[in-house]
Amino acid sequence: MIVEEVGCASAIWQFVSMFWKVVGAVVPPRHIWGGWASFLVALAIIGIITTLVGEVATVLGCVINLKPAVTGITLVAMGTSLPDTFASMQAARSS
Repeated sequence: MIVEEVGCASAIWQFVSMFWKVVGAVVPPRHIWGGWASFLVALAIIGIITTLVGEVATVLGCVINLKPAVTGITLVAMGTSLPDTFASMQAARSS
């Protein structure tokens, strides 16, 4: 077995993403209850994360003294644009 050196950035990224790996591991397999268990658990996780993001956005808007509408529009714009940006970046790298 060959062990490779792990860089600092890679180690930090693995540590930061550990939370999402655990959250993903909570979702049950699709064959349980015909997929309904995984659907319901995933739906609950999405609801919880959405609530947390909304609360963080509200606090952030209060801290930097932005109107709620401006904070909401800015975060919605970032939330919808960043995944497309990362997908485009990945496609460009693989070409």
